[in-house]
Order: sequence, then C-alpha cells, then structure tokens
Amino acid sequence: MKPRALRHLIIGLLMGTGIFHLTVALLGLGAGLGLPLTIFGLIYLVISFYVRRDTNDGSKSHSRNAIIAAIAACTIGLTIGGSIYISNGGPVALPIMFMIDIIIIVAGVMWLLKVRAKT
Repeated sequence: MKPRALRHLIIGLLMGTGIFHLTVALLGLGAGLGLPLTIFGLIYLVISFYVRRDTNDGSKSHSRNAIIAAIAACTIGLTIGGSIYISNGGPVALPIMFMIDIIIIVAGVMWLLKVRAKT
C-alpha cells in the first residue's frame, strides 16, 4: 500500500472507531465504561482530523507527528481497554475495537516505514 492509501485507511478507521466508541457509550452497553469510551471516542475523532489535515507539523513528511499520535492513542486505548476487558469482561464491541486499534497501529507503522524509506 502506498503511504497516501495507508493514511486514508488510518483516517477512516479512526473516524469509524471514534463513532463506534461514542455509540457504545451512548447505548450504555458497557456498564461503567461510558466515560472512558466517550473520552477515547473523542480522542480518536480529534486525531482523525489531525491526520486528515496533513498539517505542517515540522516533520519532513508533514503527517509524521499525527500518525505517531494515532499509534500512541491506539496503543494506550488497547492497553487500558484490554486490561479492563481481561479483568472485568465487557460487551462484545470491545474486542472489535481492539482489532481496529491493532489495524491502525500496523497501518501507522507501515506508513512510517514507507515514508522513511522514501527520504
């Protein structure tokens, strides 16, 4: 995949998982998970716009910091959500969210490697 296609994949997945997190929180499917799901849903949506903007963030690729932020947010979400899920269980939506996080992380790392190889 080309870097541009990977970036668009990351944008779409971040937006999708952000909306998914907010939907699960609003429906109350995860008892006691409403606030964390809302916070991470909003974080993912904000980062998706940051990645989409392709802002001049001081890096050579212009999107590097945004992609790193997406990878970091997904890693944190996966770690926190995974530990909560392992200890307390939760709705079936959580493992789906974890898979999306993993795909975003992999796509982000691939993007970083491809952009680095170009320069």
